[in-house]
Amino acid sequence: MSNLIKLKDYSNVSEKNELTQEKLREQLLKLSADNVFSIPEMSDEEKESFRVLANFNGKLWTQNYTGILQIEDRNVFISSRFDDDSCFFTQYILDKALGMKINIFQDMKPGVNHGGILEQLLAFIFVEQIEHACRKGLYRRYRTYECNDSRVKGKIDITRHIRLNPLNNGKIAYSYREYTIDNDVNKLIFTAYTYLQKRYPDTMKSLEKRRKTVGECMSKFRNIMQPASRQEAQKLVQRERRKITHSVYHDWEEVRKTAIILLRHMGISVENDKDKAQNKIHGVLINMNWIWEKYLESILKDKLKEEYCLKAQHEKKIFFLNGEGQGKRTLKPDLCIFKKENVNTNTPVLILDAKYKNAWSKAAVGEEFEESVREDCFQILSYMYGFGCNKSGIFCPVVEAEEEEAPKLLDYTIRKDETNRKDGKFYLLPLQIPKSENKIPKSENNNFKNFKRKIKKSEGKFATQVKQILEKQILENLEQK
Repeated sequence: MSNLIKLKDYSNVSEKNELTQEKLREQLLKLSADNVFSIPEMSDEEKESFRVLANFNGKLWTQNYTGILQIEDRNVFISSRFDDDSCFFTQYILDKALGMKINIFQDMKPGVNHGGILEQLLAFIFVEQIEHACRKGLYRRYRTYECNDSRVKGKIDITRHIRLNPLNNGKIAYSYREYTIDNDVNKLIFTAYTYLQKRYPDTMKSLEKRRKTVGECMSKFRNIMQPASRQEAQKLVQRERRKITHSVYHDWEEVRKTAIILLRHMGISVENDKDKAQNKIHGVLINMNWIWEKYLESILKDKLKEEYCLKAQHEKKIFFLNGEGQGKRTLKPDLCIFKKENVNTNTPVLILDAKYKNAWSKAAVGEEFEESVREDCFQILSYMYGFGCNKSGIFCPVVEAEEEEAPKLLDYTIRKDETNRKDGKFYLLPLQIPKSENKIPKSENNNFKNFKRKIKKSEGKFATQVKQILEKQILENLEQK
């Protein structure tokens, strides 16, 4: 029996024979956010609602996550519903949106060791954590140095001086304390980082390229310390089991924990049996809803930068009690597009929301709006009203179709009761995800190149549609004047 179970996101898995095993099914249903790493890190609210599998109408469905999970001796690999065995789409979007130039999803054959996949996903998380923690400065702690030389500072150690310097050799034994980055926690982190650099050099270079702060941090470590040997790393882990509780360095606690997980992958025993039961990490999951939002921004960033300003997750407070206070609710669209000269007016010319869920993909190809998109529609309307914007749109993925069947931009009019107010516009903007070509097994690289060529064409078509909407908006504004 294969140790690998393959699933897809937002898909019915009730027919999967492997999941008829009650024990495995129950483990997946009960899996909590505490036992997985996630990209991005989950908020407290997301942790409360987290599910790998969910029951709906008597059937089991996967949710919005891709990635790999390890449940005892079984590996559960969840790919995108737009992927075949090659996983070109997931690989491409991770690179495009996040700079994760990682070839992690192309060798998912049964029987292989999937530890490398987990490690490369953990590498991304590790680098992100370090970058975030560095914003408040490198982790420092007091360290006592024992010296025996002529450059005395600190406290003279009489007993040690007599033992080390029986003759008058000009040396004095002394000790001093220094608040320094040269400490065991940083050495632990540096050791794990060096391990990743040696094992996945290309991956780490691509991750560092967009995160110069991380490279600078590691350079400082490299100037004052060496990575620990296997035996030394074992001792480091045992010494550094305590949590970092200092408020200034709170973010370094997550870095420390991830470093220990990576050291475990090096073959270092880092936990006792009790710890293993409590702290077992079952895998890494990627929130595809979040990735799709980042992908939207990455497509339009270069295409519109000359005339427009893009603001992702742009906030605006609403619901002010008696017209005063801080506002009881916050509007935060995925992407607001402003004309550059009007960017300070806080009134965008177009609001776009990225939706990865199945229901919007179906609506984009002409099917009726499902009940599950109802809240999304209300959300869009609230954005338009709150920001005073007359045009909005949904960005969603669809499966590649023949040219004559290819989905087109859908243009909806939002009717308003007031005769003196202009109708709003809502656009459904699909982006076609190419089908992978696996006719020639030995031409994987060429097939991926073909995939990239096709999806870039889809991206160009989408960007053109957005520009046309924006230009139409500008023309309408001029006509009103």
